[in-house]
Amino acid sequence: MSVFILFPISANAQSGINSPYSRYGVGTLSDVSTGITKSMGGIGAGFRHPNTLNLKNPASYSTVDTLTFIADLGFSLQNGNFSENDVKVNAHNASINHMAMQFRVLPKVGMTIGFLPFSNVGYNFSSEQVIRRDEDGEIIATNAYTGEGGIRQFMAGLGWRPTEWLSLGVNASYLTGDITHYISNTYSSSDVQSRVRTYYTDMAALKLDFGAQYTLTSGDNRLVLGATYTPAQNLESDTYMTDVHSVADTTWLPNAFQLPELMSAGFTFKHKNKMIGADVSYQTWSKASFFGEKTGLDRLSASAGFMLLADDMSKNLFKRTSYQMGVNFSQPYFNVGGSKGPMQFGVSAGFTMPITTAYNSMSYLHVSGEYVRVQPMAKGMITENYLRINIGVTFMERWFMKIMVD
Repeated sequence: MSVFILFPISANAQSGINSPYSRYGVGTLSDVSTGITKSMGGIGAGFRHPNTLNLKNPASYSTVDTLTFIADLGFSLQNGNFSENDVKVNAHNASINHMAMQFRVLPKVGMTIGFLPFSNVGYNFSSEQVIRRDEDGEIIATNAYTGEGGIRQFMAGLGWRPTEWLSLGVNASYLTGDITHYISNTYSSSDVQSRVRTYYTDMAALKLDFGAQYTLTSGDNRLVLGATYTPAQNLESDTYMTDVHSVADTTWLPNAFQLPELMSAGFTFKHKNKMIGADVSYQTWSKASFFGEKTGLDRLSASAGFMLLADDMSKNLFKRTSYQMGVNFSQPYFNVGGSKGPMQFGVSAGFTMPITTAYNSMSYLHVSGEYVRVQPMAKGMITENYLRINIGVTFMERWFMKIMVD
């Protein structure tokens, strides 16, 4: 008989999450959606809107106009509910989603610089099991699991529009971070020796992302087709495993981590003041390594969204506000105890409202609500439900406008 008990850890600046599933792979993968696209289910491959930050496809950077400098910040507040059999635990977290800026560097060339997480690790849980019961009593084994850390990325990218209908882009990201996993096996009897294992990695790599967007326009209709490609990449890492049982034994693991290929495609279709869009992406995690072992699964993700665009000329605040909604799902990219990890489903809705106007500036507030369910595919695994509030602010300054003085 075993009892599974969850003890979520408090959020910290590096991870900002509580999830037992972040124990696997490189942790819980972060969504790089910003503002509008986050409330549209996370679409991005075919999303192209003037002066709107879209980090999922660098080809979109060419939409920034000649006069504008954009600064964008996003963060989220979430409540997580974790349940397994009759055990339920709640946890609250806050995290920064992204910080980025965008501006024009040459005619038809826009540049974006940003910082955002790539993955997060944060968990603390344990299980208890009676391993022996006799006339002298019982011996209980306690297995405790704790993890922290994650991978962050500093990126810079260019988007170029060589023709009216074609845009191309590239991102260069420097990935850096560290991940630590602790596993301890202790016993209620001093006659049984405890055991502690530590898995640690400090990693860094350069990642490239390529993107393209093709635009077709006819009257009030506009169709944008987009695609991105990220090649596989080795992570340079200092990785080891320490096993303390009767004696301490440390094993160094060369070439312990790899990142997979990522391919995505999507579209948006705009008719007057309405826009719809969808994305699909595929990652070859089965070819990647985690702590020197190939235990990943290829991952398929999809998202779709709708937006009612704002009327910028209206004096009514609600008509100058755009409204979005979206859905998404993703397959697991790791195994849990020989079974596939959990599926993830999400729905979102939000709005984007102008909050400041001046002769040379405009700011926007992005607010969206999101419900995410992490559904296990095997019995005995933990189900996670998240209610998340995403808040973003976009500052648009007319830095490069020339002022005429009589």
